[in-house]
Amino acid sequence: MENYHKKRYIYFLFAIILTFSNQTIYLKDNAHFYRATFFPGKPRFEKKYLSSFDLSLAGGTSKKGINCKENRTCLLDIYGNHNMQFLGKNITHNDPDSELNCILQNLVELPKRGCFGNLSFSGKFSIREIIFSYIQNFSHGIFTQIYFPIRKLKIKSIKYCDLSPNDHIFPDIHHPYWQEFLNNFEQILNDYNLNINDFCQHGIGDTSFEIGWTKNYEETEYIDFIDITIKSGIIAPTGKKKDEDKVFSLPLGYNGHVGIPVSLDLATGLYEWLTIGGHFDIIWFARKNKDMRIKTAKEQSGFIKLAKTCTNIKKGTLYNLGFYLEADHIAGGLSLLIGYTFSEKQKDTLTFSQPLQIDCKIANSDEMLKEWNQHTIHFMIEYDFTKEEYKIGPRLNFFYNLAAGGKRIFKTNISSAGFGLDIDW
Repeated sequence: MENYHKKRYIYFLFAIILTFSNQTIYLKDNAHFYRATFFPGKPRFEKKYLSSFDLSLAGGTSKKGINCKENRTCLLDIYGNHNMQFLGKNITHNDPDSELNCILQNLVELPKRGCFGNLSFSGKFSIREIIFSYIQNFSHGIFTQIYFPIRKLKIKSIKYCDLSPNDHIFPDIHHPYWQEFLNNFEQILNDYNLNINDFCQHGIGDTSFEIGWTKNYEETEYIDFIDITIKSGIIAPTGKKKDEDKVFSLPLGYNGHVGIPVSLDLATGLYEWLTIGGHFDIIWFARKNKDMRIKTAKEQSGFIKLAKTCTNIKKGTLYNLGFYLEADHIAGGLSLLIGYTFSEKQKDTLTFSQPLQIDCKIANSDEMLKEWNQHTIHFMIEYDFTKEEYKIGPRLNFFYNLAAGGKRIFKTNISSAGFGLDIDW
């Protein structure tokens, strides 16, 4: 017990220190459907042998999501209502005559009617992140970077609401087959090694290693400067993967997929205080074989699926496109920034190495495999304590990342605070 309290005390002190961390680092394990995208960063400063260390602490909570029609929903309804009437359709059970399997099949045989047999799931999502980045410049604008996040994801207070009609028209909420299903819901899920309990997972996310080239061009006549940075590397799948036996489990990274990122940053200066910048990056993911839950009937929707099999996953390409305006050093080291980022991940595609009793097109029609996108607005205030005669330059900043809209996402706004340190060797 004494060691437990010591650990909690250490974590508390660590969190306080990290509250003064920097968020203008170059992020790769960045865009995720469950929270607003962080500001992707600015062009790298071209200075021989410059070292930059950055730490950040960020977090946010949400009870709302945005579905495929770009309408706000309950947090866990971003892929539509959970259709339980056809949950057992095309499912092969070890014991076809078991009581639980009979309950599922009885529901399938009822006629389809509106929202009959549909559940709406709500919950509260929270995220806490600690992010570390180290960038080392060499000569001729070449630099390298290592980046990794530490995350804690949690979904709690999970509840469901019956959407079945209550109008005494066949079938409705009072139908005995439906009531029998609701009374045995958890036992049915347990029979397929599934649970809908609260979810919590923490650990390191995906680690990225990159090499880049940067150029700060100042021999201009009408503008102050033109900066450009190009980077590429690899995203290693060091983050914990999604637990397929927990309905609302989330991965801490890109779910075990190796990523190849390429990015471009541009900026230009005007009037000795205004910076206009833009960013573009794209990440390609390698194919991967893994066991996962799959859709077995076109009527099924939502997170809950009973069938589980080995699949080959072609993960959709992820890209971010954004721009920003910065009032740079308008009062001493004080800078203000507003920016916008559009993030989109394209659809995943499944193939199967062994013949199945289900249609591959049905499996790939799952809303959870389809593309998602997000619009994020960034607000920043930063103070740079660096002086020309100093070899060490500290920076403090605070960000607010607003999830302004999108499709198939959690609407989670993110606040962050940061500390950065540049060392001129």
